[in-house]
Formats: sequence, structure tokens, C-alpha cells
Amino acid sequence: MELTEQHIENKHIEEENFSEKNENHNKLFSFITPILLVLFFSAGIFSSSEEKINTDSDGFYEIGSFKQSEKKINLLSESDLTAKIKDTVYTNKDNWLELRIHEQMLHLHWRDGRIEKFPISSGNKYLSESVESRPGLFAIFYRNPHHKSTQYSNASLYHFQTFNQGIGFHSLDGTGYYGNLGVRPSSHGCIRMKHDHARKLFNDCELGTLVIAHNGNSLRTVGFAPKDFPVSDLPKEEQRELLAKNLYNVVNGNYFIENRKFFVVDPKIITAQGVHNGYDMKLPEKQNAPSHVFAFKQISDRTAEPIVDFNIVDFQTAESEFNLAELLKNEEVSNKTNKNEKVITSTDALIKKYYHNAIGFLPYFGPKK
Repeated sequence: MELTEQHIENKHIEEENFSEKNENHNKLFSFITPILLVLFFSAGIFSSSEEKINTDSDGFYEIGSFKQSEKKINLLSESDLTAKIKDTVYTNKDNWLELRIHEQMLHLHWRDGRIEKFPISSGNKYLSESVESRPGLFAIFYRNPHHKSTQYSNASLYHFQTFNQGIGFHSLDGTGYYGNLGVRPSSHGCIRMKHDHARKLFNDCELGTLVIAHNGNSLRTVGFAPKDFPVSDLPKEEQRELLAKNLYNVVNGNYFIENRKFFVVDPKIITAQGVHNGYDMKLPEKQNAPSHVFAFKQISDRTAEPIVDFNIVDFQTAESEFNLAELLKNEEVSNKTNKNEKVITSTDALIKKYYHNAIGFLPYFGPKK
């Protein structure tokens, strides 16, 4: 009998302890739940699993990826906003070319990250009937393993690949010109290379390969879209407008706050004169940050579980109670555009300044007899 009473008493004690633990657990759960909800929503908003940041050899950033999640807000740091950001033009090919005129070097960028370098000799404007090599975004539009020059006494141009009007990569008869490669401009306009280098470049590249030529300042770079991803089927005029708008937004500090349409550019829309690469423009000291304020309200009473109300308040609709938002809004408006740039209000003006290459047409010299 005594054992039975003792057993019952112990059972009551266990039940009381369990009830007390359960009550403490519920209190802890009710406290942690709002925090978890906030973290969950924040993770969903700030996540950017498909974003990537690549840095080229000059320290410029290619930010974003071809597949960019829509309706996502990036959590940006001060270093992100002050990064040297280039506008990225996408290709579905395996490589692209970077002509560094100031270094007299040609870089062949591969999809797998490899970079091959070739010494070259570019156009020297001080020679008779010659032009200097000029910057821009181009695409190879003509290829011939043995081209005869109509301008310079039927000179043989081996493994000739044209990208800028009549200017292209090639080698010449003999090796006497090798001494200038990688050292100084010495041609009448074309890009001279060694025989084996020109041959390799010809075999590695194809029609439509993108070429960026610059003198140390290009605000465009090239990124790789998924291999064999189709080029954009958008109308030519729309692709040109998008290219112009993307460069405009980078130059004016609006990279993070304007919607960017990622697409594989159709090389056929790139004219023989090329596309502006921002060589004569400057980046702002800081890109503008997305204009959002996050408001959290906890509503609770004694008879119900706490409720967390999570809202995203845009600056444009912020109420007067958000003093911080008003301050940030005023700062953003004052720094909205680069002081060196003017606000573009028409599509024609946008394309004229940010799409068409500022170098225009190269001079033409008739064939020599």
C-alpha cells in the first residue's frame, strides 16, 4: 500500500514538472517565433543566390549574372556602392577579344577563365594615309585566310579578321615587322600579329566574336551567357536602346536601382563603326542604393500569441513618421545623377550618346597604283 501511494505521488510530481517545462517551452517558442519570422522574410528578400561578382585584371567589377532573379533586393555594402562597375554585354560564344591599344597587346578571354595574350602593333596616325586604332565595342564581321589589300598595293593579309570598318587582325609577308609588336603602333590602321598568332586567332574565333578596344578606359566588359544560348530576338532598335540604357545607368550611378534586361546581344546589330564603350566617360564615385525602408511592428495582447507585421515601405510612399527615410530620400535625389552627365529625356538622344560610337567613320584613302 505504501509503495502504491509513493508511486502515485511520484507520478504527480513528474506531471507537474512536465507541465512546468511545457509552459516554459511555450513561452520560449512564443518569444523566438517572431524573430524566426523576421529572419525568414529577410532571407527571402535579401537572398541573391544567382548573383555573382567577377573581377577583371584591372579591378573592375562585372556584377550580376545572366540569370538574375527578379523582384529580389540585394543587401549592399558601402564597398558594393563604390565598386568600379562596368556594363556587361553578354555573348554565347566561347571567347571574346580585348584589344589594349595603350599596351599594344591583345587578350583572348575564354569561357573557362583562361586569358591568352598576344603582342600586336596597331595603327599609327602619323604615317602617310593612315589612321590610329580607336576604341569601341565591335564584332568580327569578315574573315579571309588570305586577303589581298585593295588599298595598299595588293599586299597579302594572312588570316584577316575585320572588326572595325576596314581594320582587322592579320599577319604580313616576312618577319621584319616583328620588332614593333608589343612595342609601338606601326601599321596604317590594322592590327599586325605574328604568323602563328594570327593563325591561332583565326582558328579560335568566328564571325560575331565580340571585340572591345580601349586605351585603358572602357566602361563595358563582356560576360558569358550559357553556352549556345540563343541571341536575342528583340528588334534591332530595341537591342540598341537597351545597350545605350545600360551604359547610361552605370555612368549615372543607377546600376542597382534600374531594372536591367539581360540578353545575348546579336552581333549583327553592332555596326562596322562599333558601339560606344564609354572610353571618354567617367564613373560616379558611388552607385545609388535601392530606395527601400523596412518597418517592423509587433502587435500582442495577453490572450493571443504575438503577431509580427512585416512591411516594405518605398521612399516614394513613405509616411512622415519615417524621418530616416526622408533624410535618405533627400540625399538620394541630390546624388541621383553623375554631375558630369546630363539627364537624357528622349530615346534618340540616348542612342546617339550611349550607343553610337563617338569615333564615327574612319577616313578612306583610295587604292594606291
